[in-house]
Amino acid sequence: MRSKFLLIAGIYIFITACQNQKKENLKSSESVPEENHFDFPDSLSARRISFVLNLKQAVAKNTWPDFGKKITEGTLIYFNTNKSEVFFPDSLVIKTLVAFNKYSDDYLSASRTDSIPYHMENMLSFDPADSSHFYYDNPVEQYSSVEEIGNYIPSVESSEMWSTMVIHEMFHHYQFNNEYYKEYARNEINPLSFNPNNLYSLCKEDENFLPMIQKENDYLMKAISVNNGSSRDSLISTYLEKRKSRIEKYSIEYPDLEKVENFYVIQEGSARYIEYKSMFILSDYANSSDSIVILNDPMFKSYVEFKEVDLTNQAFSYLTYAAPSDYHYTIGFNIMRLLDVLRIDYKPYLLNKPQKGLHKYLEDYINTLPDNSYAQ
Repeated sequence: MRSKFLLIAGIYIFITACQNQKKENLKSSESVPEENHFDFPDSLSARRISFVLNLKQAVAKNTWPDFGKKITEGTLIYFNTNKSEVFFPDSLVIKTLVAFNKYSDDYLSASRTDSIPYHMENMLSFDPADSSHFYYDNPVEQYSSVEEIGNYIPSVESSEMWSTMVIHEMFHHYQFNNEYYKEYARNEINPLSFNPNNLYSLCKEDENFLPMIQKENDYLMKAISVNNGSSRDSLISTYLEKRKSRIEKYSIEYPDLEKVENFYVIQEGSARYIEYKSMFILSDYANSSDSIVILNDPMFKSYVEFKEVDLTNQAFSYLTYAAPSDYHYTIGFNIMRLLDVLRIDYKPYLLNKPQKGLHKYLEDYINTLPDNSYAQ
C-alpha cells in the first residue's frame, strides 16, 4: 500500500510585516485586506514568506480566484540552517515539537525538525503508522531557504525563482484543502500499489513508453500554437487517439496505470500551471518601475530572470519537456494551457471532480464538434 504523498516541486529549476520599500504600492496594487496582516518577526525569512503570500494573491486574482480565498493555506515550515521556522503553526505541529520559541500565533521557531538537507514539498500521509507525525492527514508545506535550495539546484539563483517553487507547493496544499480531492486521494489513489515511481520505471525501462508520451506531448504543444481551428481540432483528436492506444496497451499489464496517471496529471499539471502563471506576475514586476521588493535580501535580483517569460528559453523550457521523472507534470500543464486556448471553463470543477481526468475535458470539447470522428 502506498501511504504517503510527498509532493515535490520539479528539481529543474504583513502582509504589512513585509519590510517593503513600497508598502503603499503593495497595499493598493494587490488589494491586500487589512485583516490579513500577520504578526511576523522582522527577519529575512518572514519577508520572503510575506512576499510569496502576496504573490499567491496576485496569481489567484489573475488566474485562479478560488486559490486566493485564503491568504494562507495552512502551516508551512521554513528550514533555515539549524532551525525550523514555523509559520501559521497548527496544534498538530506544536504538539510534536519538543521545545520552541513562540513569537506570536502566526510564528514560532524551533530546532531543525529533521536532518534532511533539502526540502521543497507538501507533506501528507494517510498511513496510521504516521499518526504521531504532524503531517498525518494534515498537509504541511516545507521549504528549505533560498540559499540551501541553491546548493542542490544551482539554477535557483534568486528569491524570485525560489518563490515560484513555493507557489507550486502552496497550490498542492490548496488541492488537499479541498475535501473532494483529499477524499479521492485517500480512498481511491492511496490504496493502490501502482504509483508515480512505477510511471518513472516504465519511462526508464520500456523503450516504447516514453517516446509515446513525448509524441502525445508534441501534439498538445502543436495544438496550443497552431492558429487554424480545424488543424487544432485535428491535433487534439490525434492526441486523444494516441493516448487511448497507449493506455489500452499498457493497462493489460498495469491495470491501475490510467487511474494513477490521471490523478497525477491533475495534481502536478495544475501546480506547474500555477507556478508558470506566477512567473508572469514576476514579469509584470520586472517591467514596472514601481514594483515591490524584498528588503535587505542578497538573493533578491530585481526580477532580472523574469523580464521575458519565454518557454523556448532554457531557463523555462523544463516546463514543457516530458522527462521520465515528471512527464505527468508536463502533460497536465500543456492540457491546461490548451483548455485556456479553447476557452473551456474547467477550473471550478477540476478538484471537485478529481475522478475526471484532464483529457476528458478535451474529449468533451471534441464531442461537441460536427462530424466528429473521434471514438472514446
